[in-house]
Amino acid sequence: MAKAKRKTSERVTVQSIADHAGVSIAAVSSVLNNRQVERRISADTVNKIRAASAKLGYLPNISARRLRSGTSQKNNIVLAFVTSFEAPLSLANHLIMALRQLVDGDGRGSNGMTFSVMVEMFPAGQLKDMPGILTGDHFNAAIITNTTPEDDQFLNRSHLPYPVVLVNRAIPRYSCVVEDPEAGGLAAGALLRGRRRNPAVLHGTPLTQTTQNRVDSFVRAAAGQLGRPPLEIVAGKLSETAAYDAMMRFLARGERIDGLYAVTDGMALGAYHAIKEKGLGIPGDIAVVGVGDYDISAFFDPPLSVVGVQRSELGKEASRLLMRQLEEPGLPPLKVEIPVDSIMRASTGA
Repeated sequence: MAKAKRKTSERVTVQSIADHAGVSIAAVSSVLNNRQVERRISADTVNKIRAASAKLGYLPNISARRLRSGTSQKNNIVLAFVTSFEAPLSLANHLIMALRQLVDGDGRGSNGMTFSVMVEMFPAGQLKDMPGILTGDHFNAAIITNTTPEDDQFLNRSHLPYPVVLVNRAIPRYSCVVEDPEAGGLAAGALLRGRRRNPAVLHGTPLTQTTQNRVDSFVRAAAGQLGRPPLEIVAGKLSETAAYDAMMRFLARGERIDGLYAVTDGMALGAYHAIKEKGLGIPGDIAVVGVGDYDISAFFDPPLSVVGVQRSELGKEASRLLMRQLEEPGLPPLKVEIPVDSIMRASTGA
């Protein structure tokens, strides 16, 4: 009897399952493709084949199946949403929905293309180590978002052999969709119009291209109106927990602010909890403005005021640019800048 344990480099084949179960290759192939009923294979043989498959650790060979299906690479598009583990997945939902709206109900685009959608994730700063990123072995079109400066440097010096659209970062040679770089300035205006005179900006590390723009434009706008730069509260990471910890440390030092701009809604949520634990009120003691990354921002307590682009608009434009590359290869890259919306809610006294 064949051994169940195998080297990780060895692929379990139909032949090895047939040898293990003592049946024909044809029987194994029929069961693996769920065609045992029409081929009149007995239940005992089906169970034997499935047990052998599970014991040996069989994995379908996707590439071989695509070749056997006769589907050309041009018409079968494996689209990847590439994002870091540290970033929220809220944007991916809008990107997927936007792509679905671009194709017909049966999943076919104007050129008869069919789409498979996958999400690929990587640790922040390690995009270069993601399998298939340089070869296109895993996917043949991608929307890439939530990259760090290290990842952006990798993209800048690399050539990816498939259509790519970047979201909220601009890098030469790539089509991209970005928010208005003055978004932070609009957030500063929203706080200062409320007669706040001691604002701060809360951000994590590392700063992405977009969050750096948010911080810089906020600092410029606030300094221009106040004659001095606002305070910066820096969290060790990009998470809600890191924002909570940074805000708690800041308030524990006796620092006083009356307005806060959080460069993501996740960080705003962490700040909310720290502010409340210190016995302070929102917006009475500290008004808070977020960005609009989360669909649930309107359900914060109190509802969060946001300044940012509509996630659905980013998704629509990113999907449109990717379809443009797929349908008309060779066109020069485009940069699309999405205007910023302001939605004032109770966190700023609205």
